[in-house]
Amino acid sequence: MKIAVLGATGRTGGEFVNQALAAGHDVVAYVRRPEAMDAAANLTVVGGQLADTDALVDAVRGCDAVVLTLGPKISESSKPLMQIAVPAAIEAAKRAGVQRIVVLSALGVGDTFDNTRYPYRLGCRTFLAGNFRDHMAGESQLNDSGLNWTTVHPGPLGNGDRTPHPLVVDAATKRKMPRAPRTQRADVAHVLLAVIDDTSTYGKQMMMTSAEQSN
Repeated sequence: MKIAVLGATGRTGGEFVNQALAAGHDVVAYVRRPEAMDAAANLTVVGGQLADTDALVDAVRGCDAVVLTLGPKISESSKPLMQIAVPAAIEAAKRAGVQRIVVLSALGVGDTFDNTRYPYRLGCRTFLAGNFRDHMAGESQLNDSGLNWTTVHPGPLGNGDRTPHPLVVDAATKRKMPRAPRTQRADVAHVLLAVIDDTSTYGKQMMMTSAEQSN
């Protein structure tokens, strides 16, 4: 499989690239700073801006999927990012003939707020609210895109090792997630990679956490 990645220089994006390459996939990393990427077999690094749709079209052409692993710095959590990146990725994918798009979101964004519990849901309404509004401004455009999309919604991210059985749940089931839904980036990368060719996740918001389900 050939996968285009936006956000490959981030911590989650970097983990996704490493896992994709280890699994034998070809990866095209579309990044603002190509010098931040280490060379690797089966990895193509393309420099460009999110708003440069023509360059993005060229980067994703011939790929089987586009994966967005973007996330703002904590100091810039309320700045527009996904509301720029998601529409650009949708347009580029459609122009390049790529039907599959997977977007890294967050637990509490959109309909997944109904699946959260206190105390995490308090954060969704307070210090995470600006970032979540940005996510919704971008992700809401997936519904009418005509693409086979999936959004993946992890809890707060950590840098620990992969866990054997991360909890992955379709938000439409209304199942409540753990109160402290800590999620390892290694698990997120694994799930992002797994859902790419999982047709059962098309058009769905898939929540996940590394924590055990609690009552």
